[in-house]
Amino acid sequence: MRLDAGFVADAVSGRIIQGDSGKIIRGVSIDSRTIQKGELFFAIIGERFDGHDFIQDALKKGASAVILERELKFDENIPVIKVEDTTKALQDLAAAYRLLLKDLKVVAVTGSAGKTTTKDMTASLLQMKYNTKKTSGNLNNNYGLPLTLLDIEDEELAVLEMGMSKVGEIGLLAEIAKPEIGVVTNVGETHLASLGSVMNVARGKRELIEALPEDGTAVLNYDNGLVRDMSKVFRGREIIYYGLDPEADLYADNIKTTGDGVEYLVHYQGEGAVIYLNRPGIHNIYNSLAAIAVALKLGLNWSEIQKAFSKIEYSSLRWDVKHIDGIKIINDAYNANPMSMKAALDTVMEMEKKRLILVLGGMLELGEIERPAHIELGEYIQEKGVERLFTVGEPASLIAEGARRKGMKEKQINVCKNNSEAAHILKNILKSGDIVLVKGSRALKMEEIVEELSGGLI
Repeated sequence: MRLDAGFVADAVSGRIIQGDSGKIIRGVSIDSRTIQKGELFFAIIGERFDGHDFIQDALKKGASAVILERELKFDENIPVIKVEDTTKALQDLAAAYRLLLKDLKVVAVTGSAGKTTTKDMTASLLQMKYNTKKTSGNLNNNYGLPLTLLDIEDEELAVLEMGMSKVGEIGLLAEIAKPEIGVVTNVGETHLASLGSVMNVARGKRELIEALPEDGTAVLNYDNGLVRDMSKVFRGREIIYYGLDPEADLYADNIKTTGDGVEYLVHYQGEGAVIYLNRPGIHNIYNSLAAIAVALKLGLNWSEIQKAFSKIEYSSLRWDVKHIDGIKIINDAYNANPMSMKAALDTVMEMEKKRLILVLGGMLELGEIERPAHIELGEYIQEKGVERLFTVGEPASLIAEGARRKGMKEKQINVCKNNSEAAHILKNILKSGDIVLVKGSRALKMEEIVEELSGGLI
């Protein structure tokens, strides 16, 4: 990004209260700890912080300009732009910059689960043919998506993840990014504390499909009824349905689990290919099918697609596997909801193992279904025949309660107060041949358990 301060001020409906409107700005930042010399600093006001407190830190690191909400001036000879709302200003600048990127094609991905992996797969496939930008990690919110757009230089394609915690957020992100292709992976029980119901989750995700242009393409999971129904609000002509159902436009069959991966045959318009994924699980087949649909739409051939799957770069904390002294530790600790928990469990149940140990944290932001969802998961775990269950903190102890209801014995269960306690007990019981799955909501930072085990077992 290379813009002058005058353009920026106009884009954000701001007023330059200090400095030269011709000053060139290269890049933006909302974090004074990581800002680079020449970047524009947005003094964002959050629930637990105020970016105005860090303006001086940003200036010391070479910020080239500041956008703020207060009437402040500084000794440094830099442009200072005053706005009503710095968060909205960040979004407005991203929207204005997107309009300058006339040749950029945008693929947007949303869904209750699998959107980050789908984004990673899609970007890796498209990189075979195009210079592609993708959302870093899961910077998928009202801050992350604008920052990703503003970091685009000469890329031809952008694969952008869109997350939400309330209705209206996806619509805003789509208005900023203006995607030509929209992917919805699934709809399930996520963020119900703020959204209230699964139907509201669907309503929020549907905003992406509503925002697509008439010449756009909707890529929809045929096997998820709430996603399939989004076709009713799509004003365009082209929908690509994907799934395991042969009624889908693009579907998979002949599925075989192979070690730490999975192989399947994909079919589309009378053609097909064998696909090998180095990640196991039916849920990853769905993720890959969405990526394939986008890749085919954008002109990749089967050979390019097959080759791309052999070298995908995944975001961290998503099925990261460590092998330590014959023990397989799976770090899937980025986040958790009922859909992703069951998918992870189903996947590890297919693996060869002497003993499966689940180390689970709570599924947060479930609202009124928090208690029944955790108990139901515990019942599901016992029905699957899991040998050992560790729960960490609250509300995860409800998972243990559900497992007990279905007959899991007390000697199979450890209810731990925190990550450190769980890691301490695990160090003393793990043995060669065990598979350990660690998963929980992001706020619980359950990767700390994996880090302690890695240090204590090597």
